[in-house]
Amino acid sequence: MRFSRKPFSCTVPAIIALAMTSSGALAAPAQLYGKSVIVSWSEDRIQTTDNSAQPTSMNASAQLSVYISAAGRPFSRVSMTVSNRRGTRTRSGNRDAVQGEGSARSFNFRGNTMSASMPRGNAGAMQISVTFDSGFQSCSAHVVTGKTSGAQYTRVKSMITGTEHDFYSVKASGESCRVQDGNVFGN
Repeated sequence: MRFSRKPFSCTVPAIIALAMTSSGALAAPAQLYGKSVIVSWSEDRIQTTDNSAQPTSMNASAQLSVYISAAGRPFSRVSMTVSNRRGTRTRSGNRDAVQGEGSARSFNFRGNTMSASMPRGNAGAMQISVTFDSGFQSCSAHVVTGKTSGAQYTRVKSMITGTEHDFYSVKASGESCRVQDGNVFGN
């Protein structure tokens, strides 16, 4: 099973380069000020675990929560939840980021779209693309992950355990998206 297809592996550097841009043309539209965008998805992975260096199949539930402040600044959290194979033990973790404060997570806006780009491990990246309706009241999302060309895996530090895992393949599916008034993180 491969982590990425050849055409995508060429786009990983482009995702990382996009994350480093900071043009004013990429600022959040005023219709999103004071609102939160929540994107959820599932990941099917082939990865090593805390218990084994042998790659195994794992399923994770993921969520990106973004609050756009009244000044148009994005505050975000990525959360992951995994269960063991029997479903008897669930573990969760998250990482917060603020645009412009040394975070590798970057948000860019163009028209009615938002792109969240972030490196993932030593040789990978993830991009979440959100398309809003004309009134910015609802949205749809698409999540893409990949690794650099020629890399067999990407080493990722777990936000749940803090240990390092090797991701051999990641397939995102079941994306959902919603927009809500106010700060998803509370006040």
